[in-house]
Amino acid sequence: MPSNTRIHYRTRDGGPPNGGIPPGRSTAFGAFSGPPPPYVPPPAYTAHAVFVSPTPSPAPQPYGGCLPWPQLTPYPVPVMQIPVGFYPPPLPPPPPSQPPARPEPKEPPGAKMDGAKIEFDDGISTYIFPEDHAVIHFINFEHQPWDHPGAEFGFTVHKVPCSMPIKELIRRLGCPGTHDTQRGIVECIETGDGSWIKGSVFRLHEERSKQRLEDIGWTRSRGTDRKPVWLAVYKS
Repeated sequence: MPSNTRIHYRTRDGGPPNGGIPPGRSTAFGAFSGPPPPYVPPPAYTAHAVFVSPTPSPAPQPYGGCLPWPQLTPYPVPVMQIPVGFYPPPLPPPPPSQPPARPEPKEPPGAKMDGAKIEFDDGISTYIFPEDHAVIHFINFEHQPWDHPGAEFGFTVHKVPCSMPIKELIRRLGCPGTHDTQRGIVECIETGDGSWIKGSVFRLHEERSKQRLEDIGWTRSRGTDRKPVWLAVYKS
């Protein structure tokens, strides 16, 4: 026999559960009943273009107590305007070059003679020195050095051609004397510790004074490989 019992669900406030909407017909917008409302198309959208004038950006404000970086203004570059048909004058020619000053001729004593030349006043003549020279030290002393051992005295240094006769050397050194028998040179041989001994004597009038320096051993080795030749004025 079918049962006629009806079961009604109520909420605590006495209303129907789920707002009275049957199961499966709930919506987020609440309950509804009857057929759905008719479709209404949305209104047409009309776009309006609005033109706004640009507004200058505000000036930068100081940050942290510092002034903004100043804007640099380009520096105008001057441009030379040359009129049409005008040409600048040519540069003046350079001054003529001066010829180098000719060195003063040097005297043979004490000069570098090997291969050297001396120009004379005529500007075209030169003197070519001999190849071989001996180094001679000429003592300037009023006494003979062997008579005063250890004494100090002055002397001059000369490079003399080995081919020069001894007679000519006596004249060139300016040995004093009123007669040829009184004019001469004497070789001084150094023995060390300021001591000297008397060597060969050559006087102007003697036949042996016609010999050349190289004939008596005064060669190019004197003053280079060997000791120089020491000479003094001969005093009788």
